[in-house]
Amino acid sequence: MAQPRVGLVLVSHSAKLAEGLAELAAQMAADVTILPAGGLEDGSIGTSYDFIEGAISHAIGQGLSVVVLTDLGSATMTVESVLEFLDEDQALFVDAPLVEATIAAATAAQQGDDLGAVADAARRAIEAFTPQQPAAPGTVREQDQEEDPHRYSLTVTIADEAGLHARPASKIAEMAAEAEGDIVLTYNGEAVEADSAMMLMSLGACQGASVTISGDVSDKEVIDRIATAIELGLDG
Repeated sequence: MAQPRVGLVLVSHSAKLAEGLAELAAQMAADVTILPAGGLEDGSIGTSYDFIEGAISHAIGQGLSVVVLTDLGSATMTVESVLEFLDEDQALFVDAPLVEATIAAATAAQQGDDLGAVADAARRAIEAFTPQQPAAPGTVREQDQEEDPHRYSLTVTIADEAGLHARPASKIAEMAAEAEGDIVLTYNGEAVEADSAMMLMSLGACQGASVTISGDVSDKEVIDRIATAIELGLDG
């Protein structure tokens, strides 16, 4: 697996919030540099230009590009002031829900995605909570592909006690990212892209539930690996 090329800086008015979120994201993206930049120098609520600039500079100093995420409006203003002095290929601010975007971006960074792809993952995080639109006429649904010789799928039972929650979802996303094509996981009639931890978590698949992993037959090895991991349990 490629080494992470992108780090994250989490900007919050609360130091505890930023630190806690960084700790949570690190559980799913152990190799990614995730730096909290919350609160003011005296520990009070607010955002510090120096904290933010220092965190971004630290990540860039490690040879990383940086995605910056914030909680509230004034934090965004401070970040934009810092980024005025940096090139867009060094650091990008993404205006997206802080918690969801952090998890999505961390997972993408763990997979070795570049700055643009990690930023896009953060922007798309909210899609995990957007109701799926009915398929348009002519759209190929999962069940319609069962007889397609170019498709391969396996149905397995979830072993993990907490189902496909954060850590298992991130591990599945990592494996799915290694596929040449798109891997889809289907639960209770809803299909999502398996390389998105946020989308996987949005399914709410619980222990004992059956899920189907499918994709192109050329990705059979990856699908087999994901299926086996789900059956044996990922939260260990």
